[in-house]
Amino acid sequence: MLFDTNYPDMITIEEGVYITARCIILAHSMHNRTKVVKGSVHIKRNAFIGCNTVILHGVTIGENSIVGAASVVTKDIPDNEIWGGCPARFIRKRY
Repeated sequence: MLFDTNYPDMITIEEGVYITARCIILAHSMHNRTKVVKGSVHIKRNAFIGCNTVILHGVTIGENSIVGAASVVTKDIPDNEIWGGCPARFIRKRY
């Protein structure tokens, strides 16, 4: 697992979150090689993040949500949903 080393204070991971192998969580990116774009990342309780997933800045992953392996998360994921793909998109609700 790799956390953004420039802005680690902008990453919040709540209790019960399960993050598997080789995930990357970024709280910033470069825009046109000149401007740093920052945004906090919040992973809520009991979320599951599949291996090789990249979570970009400014994203919230909802409580009890699942992110499939090798996904790239570019926008918020609501509570109790399953998302996957590159970029990650809605698959279905959790029951």
